[in-house]
Amino acid sequence: MKGLTTELLGRACRTYFSLAFPDGNIPPAKVAFLELQTGQPLESLLGPPVCQILTNPDGGNRGYAFRLGSAWFPHIKLEAIECGEGIWVFMVDTHDALILDPSHPDAPRWSQLQAANRRLKEQVEKAWEAEGLKTFNGLLRESLGPGPDWPPG
Repeated sequence: MKGLTTELLGRACRTYFSLAFPDGNIPPAKVAFLELQTGQPLESLLGPPVCQILTNPDGGNRGYAFRLGSAWFPHIKLEAIECGEGIWVFMVDTHDALILDPSHPDAPRWSQLQAANRRLKEQVEKAWEAEGLKTFNGLLRESLGPGPDWPPG
């Protein structure tokens, strides 16, 4: 897949880790993604146990999901999706869409976890945009472009 480089993925990972693990205690299995070096072969990182290939409905490769986790939830993923012409878009998948019945004893705690994960997603994606990395929200804003009444309101 053209356009995804170790340098690009490394930038995204370093920003992600700085916000997802503010204490710096990154699990040993994930540290390799923090220490990516320019020129390092990307292929060695694109497999289990951390990386999962994301496929299109036709079975083709559309990108990668890296289960990097956070200090409080091990299932959060950094996703890199190819959007054509070598353009890579980064996003955070909080991987927490389970809806618990409000009467479930774990519902309040689960709701707090989802809120923390949402905040992390927003912080990481905002930081990526500030660094010039593409996100889905940034790509959407670009495609809408400024109109005569932009922004509305």
